[in-house]
Amino acid sequence: MKETVFISQNKKKWAKFERMSNQNQSDPDELSVLFIEITDDLAYARTHYSKRTVKVYLNSLAQKSFHGIYKKKRTPFSVFFQFWTTSLPLEMYRIRKALLASFIVFVVGMLIGVVSTVDDPDFLGAVIGYEYVDMTEQNIANGEPMSVYGNSGGEMYSFISIAQNNLRVTLMAFVLGIFFSVGSAIYMFFNGIMVGAFQWFFKVRGLLLTSFLTIWVHGAFEISGIVIAGAAGIALGNGFMFPGTLTRMQSLSIAAKRGMKVIIGLFPVILFAAFIEGFASRHTEWPNPIKAAIIFLSFIIMVFYFVVYPYIVAKKHSFNGKVSEKPTFVEKKKFELYRIRDIGGVFTDTFVFYRKFFASFSKVYWIIFPLTITTVAWFFYTYPFGGTINNWYENMSIAFGISNGAFRWETFSILTFLFSLNVTSAFFAFTLAKGGEKPNSFTKGFFAYTLKNIWRVIPIIGGLLLLVQVNIWLIILAGFLMPFVLSLSFPGAFENRKLFTGIGRGLSIGKRGWASGVGVFFVFLFILGLIFLFAVGPFQSLIKMVLDWFLISTTDDYFLIVNIVEACLYMLMAHILVPIFFIAFNVLYLSTVEKEEAYGLFEKLNAFGKASKIYESEDDGGF
Repeated sequence: MKETVFISQNKKKWAKFERMSNQNQSDPDELSVLFIEITDDLAYARTHYSKRTVKVYLNSLAQKSFHGIYKKKRTPFSVFFQFWTTSLPLEMYRIRKALLASFIVFVVGMLIGVVSTVDDPDFLGAVIGYEYVDMTEQNIANGEPMSVYGNSGGEMYSFISIAQNNLRVTLMAFVLGIFFSVGSAIYMFFNGIMVGAFQWFFKVRGLLLTSFLTIWVHGAFEISGIVIAGAAGIALGNGFMFPGTLTRMQSLSIAAKRGMKVIIGLFPVILFAAFIEGFASRHTEWPNPIKAAIIFLSFIIMVFYFVVYPYIVAKKHSFNGKVSEKPTFVEKKKFELYRIRDIGGVFTDTFVFYRKFFASFSKVYWIIFPLTITTVAWFFYTYPFGGTINNWYENMSIAFGISNGAFRWETFSILTFLFSLNVTSAFFAFTLAKGGEKPNSFTKGFFAYTLKNIWRVIPIIGGLLLLVQVNIWLIILAGFLMPFVLSLSFPGAFENRKLFTGIGRGLSIGKRGWASGVGVFFVFLFILGLIFLFAVGPFQSLIKMVLDWFLISTTDDYFLIVNIVEACLYMLMAHILVPIFFIAFNVLYLSTVEKEEAYGLFEKLNAFGKASKIYESEDDGGF
């Protein structure tokens, strides 16, 4: 059909649709019918008149209507309140037996800690460290037994460091449940031992009341939160061990999602406990009645919300806490390139994509990992190094060739290139998904793609690394610009646009999705930071223990070797996590494109009315 005939046959319909779209009182049924016809016409025009203005007109017309529909769509603010008033309490009711088990194990640990300290006065030192015990003894001798809380630095510094530690402990209590629930139980047991031993230490010195009224001012929230996290961990392990009619991975996934609800609910509790410890516990001069009132009120709040209130909500909703195990088939999450997503959808699809393509784009790690280790080791050996074990930030700074005014362009450039290669491999995975190719076809065309597009990524990676090294807090302030920065390279690499066209495209899409981009940045910065701390911590402790066994008395380079090994560990973990960040922004980019241009709309319309044989459980732990 000629273009003129096509326009002549349909122009009245298009005009009517445009007129009705601008009217608030239009018949919705008639408007929906016309909308479907318009999209059909657009699909026809894209096929037969791809370079003609009629396609542009119809695309604009459909986009305007489509955007109007989703512009009016808002996530109800009531969802936020529903989480705290219904969803979280029901999860607590579901894990009530695990909570009882976690509490009993913790109390038993406390009793054993007391008995062990009575039997062996040096037991506390073996548990929490002799240096801390000696410091406390000195404080008692000076007449200030609780001064450790007042001398722990500034209030804000104390709050941040305490919050970091408490969140790490909470996540450990939860994640260790993957080891057949026993991991969380053992963690609760040892935490109970430390608390019991610590309290009896002060009891022997006639300071039980003083220590109790100081420690439990924040401990009422902190310790209670850790016990609840342990319960979530036990439930996690139960999901793995007792899948019922579900597959073991399905059951584990459901249990993990439910457990994460509990952990998310605990974040405010743990942060508030850190706030109290940083700003209130240091005031040891407060009258005892005030401290006792705070402790009593804190326990009342925790017991009511996490123990009593769940029973009330469960009774109201006739909820028995059991998992529905039918049907036995749960559809696997699928990744769609063009789909409108909220922040929760971006989060889910990011990890779906990462999991699906990780085995493919991680093939490049065979190149990246050896070069990274070699570069880091070489720089440490040539760096004027002191005889101390550095913290993670110092080692990361040295590893990137930036520390204490010593800037090594060669080291920085090599590692910037390696991280850029890593990110480029993730971008290439998106092109495979766009072309419908399977992940195992990754190596096909990868090197040609890399040579063409890695230069788009290098300036962004280098700039971000320099920004962090100048001042780590700048990355927080720059978070509001990240939707623009991280959208600069993907349009060209994914849509094969020229340099300035791609940059303009990225800035345009970044502007339209700015609010969501800022949210995605901070959510993933927080999550990846926690993953980094949790994942690195156990390996770091294990590696240092092994190195202590074999090196501490046999070489003069002990501190150097420990720092090299730890720096390499940090860098390799960063290589594993960095693609997640960029994948998240690419997913957001595709979501914004779909919202504005409706690329995926036509496939969905064509799928209407088709029968589906896929069934999914309604009780799958989804948020």
